Amino acid sequence: METTINISSLFPGIAFLGARASGEIVREVMEKELGKGNTIILDFSNIEDITQGFGDEVIGIFVRAYGKDYLKSHIKVINYSEDVKIVLNWVVSYSQRLYQEKESSD
Repeated sequence: METTINISSLFPGIAFLGARASGEIVREVMEKELGKGNTIILDFSNIEDITQGFGDEVIGIFVRAYGKDYLKSHIKVINYSEDVKIVLNWVVSYSQRLYQEKESSD
């Protein structure tokens, strides 16, 4: 089953998400749904930009724990701005490098 998380509905009237604590709120919802076996759709409608810290909480932590393939099969991102895309791509790339380093040292 797919669960859509509309990020702007969690933070009404806010178009820039800069706090890691805000990302933690979203991640906790994600973890609950993933724990039920659901896949996640993160809807970034009405969000203009995010910080690396926010992106790390909602995406990076999962990539570092499980790898990019897990992300591709469990989490989908929709309705994102170009700025959000740039940050999320950087977070995924950086987190995947850390994941690979961890895997090669095990």
